[in-house]
Amino acid sequence: MRSFLKFGLPQLIRQIKNGEISIRRRFIAYIISAIALVLSLVLLFLNLFGIMNPSSTQIMDVLDTQLLSYADNIERDYDKAAAHAISFSNQLEAEIQNYLTENNLEFAGLKNDSDVLSALQGALYDIIYLNMQLAPASGAFYILDTTVNSRSDVPLYNGIYLKYINIYSESTVNNDIALYRGSFSTAKEGSITFHSGWSNEMRTDFFDSCDTVFSNNTQYILSPVVEIPDTWERARYVYVPIRDQRDSIIGVCGFEINDVYFQLSKKTNDDKLGQLIGALLDERQGVFSCQFNSGRYNTIHSSDVKVTEKKGNAVFDLGTEKCIGKTQDVIFGEGTFTVALMLTEAQFDSLVQRGQVKTVGIIFAVVLIMFAYCLFLSRKYVAPILRKIEQIKDSENDGEQLKIREFDDLFNFIERKSSVLEEQLRTLKTAKQAAEQEAARAREAYERALEEYELAKSEILHLSEESKTEIVLEDYEYFLCNLKTLTPQEMRIYELYVDGKTTAEIAGIIGIKENTMKYHNKNIYAKLGVSSRKQFLRFATLKQIQDRKGKQNG
Repeated sequence: MRSFLKFGLPQLIRQIKNGEISIRRRFIAYIISAIALVLSLVLLFLNLFGIMNPSSTQIMDVLDTQLLSYADNIERDYDKAAAHAISFSNQLEAEIQNYLTENNLEFAGLKNDSDVLSALQGALYDIIYLNMQLAPASGAFYILDTTVNSRSDVPLYNGIYLKYINIYSESTVNNDIALYRGSFSTAKEGSITFHSGWSNEMRTDFFDSCDTVFSNNTQYILSPVVEIPDTWERARYVYVPIRDQRDSIIGVCGFEINDVYFQLSKKTNDDKLGQLIGALLDERQGVFSCQFNSGRYNTIHSSDVKVTEKKGNAVFDLGTEKCIGKTQDVIFGEGTFTVALMLTEAQFDSLVQRGQVKTVGIIFAVVLIMFAYCLFLSRKYVAPILRKIEQIKDSENDGEQLKIREFDDLFNFIERKSSVLEEQLRTLKTAKQAAEQEAARAREAYERALEEYELAKSEILHLSEESKTEIVLEDYEYFLCNLKTLTPQEMRIYELYVDGKTTAEIAGIIGIKENTMKYHNKNIYAKLGVSSRKQFLRFATLKQIQDRKGKQNG
């Protein structure tokens, strides 16, 4: 293998064309060329027909799978919040009606009566507090179509709005609660703190269109993302109407799902892709309303978000950077929303590059395996042929068959031809002797016999020369080059073998066991590239002879 690698490619091609290279090297070169050609055609075929998925396709397939689970999670949470909102509304309707009946009041008579409205808030506080604990939300509220100040320049509405403060996990069990909207007495009776943006009553445009929105048996509404007044927060709202006994809408109640709660409850991650960006979007008049599971993107203004499609994938332009992902439509109430799962463009490009490197690595590994297989075939089939040639050349043929029919037939023919030529040579020698005795009268016959003898001898020498190969010289060169790799102990064993000692004698001289001796023999054979003791001793003897000649010539 080492000698094979010494040749440059142009030189190798020239030698193959001119027949100057050994059969082993030609065999390896042809096999590798054939494998490379077949592999190239297979890869081209797979690429043309899309069978070999590129890394980008694999990434999108993983995103598709993750998106199904992520969308189901969002649907489940919002449906759960909607179910709690409907139950919340029913409880409020019943309690409001009981309060009005017990106090002999009409709903219209609550307007501008601060004491009655504060008392009503006290009666409804436990309901809103309990439902806030049960629902997957960051806040809860109810708003009634009444006020303590109907003369206000801006229409105000009475109710309670509770919010969790300092949310640190999806579970809100241990979080503190603040009063964002409601009367002073409500906070005092509930022993809760005031929110930094607290106000007594609320502003809303719900009552301007509530009859139209809930006219078609719509049970709940999921709002777009809006900024919460007097705070830095944004939120979506799940809300349902509050009705009186005549089925007229007198208020609205529901739950807040702010950006922080969405981030904590909608996190997603994948072992292959890393951290994923999830979002819930809806579009109104070309403007996207978005909530992301990353605070980094929730600060982006809705007007800066643009969504396009490229090669079947969604491209999200978020102003400062782009993301690539998948989307799925979901329906909440009467509105259609979009659940998105995405990666940053930089993250996507990095994963694609890693996938391409992995693919190249696999191809390289396959090529190495094929190269190793070629070497195996060379040892399995070419090496025995070369050994057989050497046996014939050295007249040591033991009759062993290669079990390759064509080559066995060839070597049998060579053996038969050699026997015939040897017999002819003996006959010619006899004729030569007879011709020499009768040289005077049979000179012409003698010369013909001599000519035939020289011709036969030339044929024998020509046949012998054809049987020679470079492989023995290469193996011997490898043997010489690697003598220096022997350890001191192995070199001592080598020298004892050269001195004619047997394996048992060497083991006794060195003082080691027979199994240890076998282990050293195996290592020596492997390092010197010999396969038998006979070949080892032949090479060692040849080196001795060359060393002696070198000293004499020196």
